[in-house]
Amino acid sequence: MKLAAQLYTVRMFTNTDDEVCKMFERIRKAGYEAVQLSGIKAYNPQNIARALKENGLSVCSTHNSLDRIVKETDALIEEHRLFGTSYIGLGYFRGNSLEEYQNLLRDLQPALEKIAAAGMRFTYHNHAHEFIKFDGVRPIDYMKEHTDREKFFFLPDMYWVQTAGASPARFLADFSGRTPIVHFKDMKVAQEEGKTNMAEIYEGNMDYDTIYAECLNQKVEWVVVEQDFCDRDPFESLAISYKNLTQKFRFENAQPRG
Repeated sequence: MKLAAQLYTVRMFTNTDDEVCKMFERIRKAGYEAVQLSGIKAYNPQNIARALKENGLSVCSTHNSLDRIVKETDALIEEHRLFGTSYIGLGYFRGNSLEEYQNLLRDLQPALEKIAAAGMRFTYHNHAHEFIKFDGVRPIDYMKEHTDREKFFFLPDMYWVQTAGASPARFLADFSGRTPIVHFKDMKVAQEEGKTNMAEIYEGNMDYDTIYAECLNQKVEWVVVEQDFCDRDPFESLAISYKNLTQKFRFENAQPRG
């Protein structure tokens, strides 16, 4: 299992090509040797590929809009070949009925066929709203049951699974064989009753011992650290999560930091 940083965490540092290059330098200094491409505002594939190479960073996967996946599938495939990754991810979708998720699967089908034919994999990234029941059915379960397990994979976010009231470890077991990549971020209790905030791994209250063990059990390929909102410099947050994770667990592409 390998470790990567989700660049959505540092999205505010990607407004220009120069900022993107400096951002990759800071990610590498935080310890990471791999990233997930997401939230980059100055999206210049050639500049990104060059900066990745200069900083010795690999790409585990990406997040893209539904519009690009459906309408620019061929271009996305070529970009992923440039980046050296085979995982093309949908970063966000929110349906307000089960029918809207049914329509999503229908609209995605041509892209799923092209992605699979290119030797790549599509991943769906969840938030908490995929667990809202419509007529007793959770969309996340509907998508699992009504998609080809060889063409439609899931990139579950452990924080959002927990937020939805589900067990992250149980989720991984229930979706066995379909979660090659997972997102880690922790959850801490806020001062205001009933509220929670995002936190660095092991700076919150989630049971990452059990989650990590189930990731190993399910042969997860990549653990990706993400923190949408940080109380400190986001690069520092990523570095804290890296330190806490690598001191406790083994990753193929990471070394413990003091």
